[in-house]
Amino acid sequence: MAEADAKPMDNLDYLMTSVKPVATQSSVLVSSSSWLNHPMLRDWIATQYLRRNGPDRRTASDTADGLIPLFAELRDPGKVAALIAHEKEINPRFKSWVEKRFISQMTREDFASHAPGTVGGIYYRYQVEHNIQLNLAREMIEPKDDFEFMRFRFGQIHDYEHIIAGGGFDTLGEVFPYFVRLSSTFTHLSPDLALAFSELYILGGFRLPLRAGLNYPECFLSVLENMARAIRIGMNSEPVFMARFEDVLDLTPVQARAVLGIREAEDVDTAMVSRVFDDMDGAHPGVAHHRGSQSQM
Repeated sequence: MAEADAKPMDNLDYLMTSVKPVATQSSVLVSSSSWLNHPMLRDWIATQYLRRNGPDRRTASDTADGLIPLFAELRDPGKVAALIAHEKEINPRFKSWVEKRFISQMTREDFASHAPGTVGGIYYRYQVEHNIQLNLAREMIEPKDDFEFMRFRFGQIHDYEHIIAGGGFDTLGEVFPYFVRLSSTFTHLSPDLALAFSELYILGGFRLPLRAGLNYPECFLSVLENMARAIRIGMNSEPVFMARFEDVLDLTPVQARAVLGIREAEDVDTAMVSRVFDDMDGAHPGVAHHRGSQSQM
């Protein structure tokens, strides 16, 4: 067939029948979405969802580099406070947890006495070997309201979620805290309140599968498998974000999961797939995607 006679495969006119352009007098981009309206957020999403990884900008810095400050601009504190107040009226478990406002005062030295292989021992080794500062290096606070308590506590338990959910302390091990927390929050809280405390996890979490799928296809099945595993954990367990991890420091992760009601979790080796994703020299892409090769009890 001559090139001039060739017909396109896609019938775009048919696929576009529901599109109805809206006239506007605005000289800049305007949308009914507050997310789309924010130019810095559009830039952050384009960059962090599409970029490759490199030594000049490690993945761990992505959310701090623009995303977290943006939430302070977009957040409506009055609306969030009202959502929390409503949830306390309809969710007794949430009310009890929030009003206790438990914030751990532990320091690194407090973990030193816990045996290797226990939750406390694993966390202590990680802190020492990687010079990790507790509480995401935040100064200790006395929460002035429920919202401040929840924000601080959510950051305080992040590393425990790695251990209990089963993801390694590496780049793609982050899939577990992200998607366990997302699914747990939406399972145990009303949707609007869950969203108010999940914006970071939605935008931050989904950059990992998008970046892996577009730039590191060797990793993609592993990322999808671990996302699915993490979502099952969050949906089928007790509320992970309310867990008092400090009560199970002397237990192994398997024992701690049973005590805390964390179900369908097991330890997963995410080290090799993370090396591929991180563009580390010497990583072998051939082993990154094999199903069933990454689980270990």
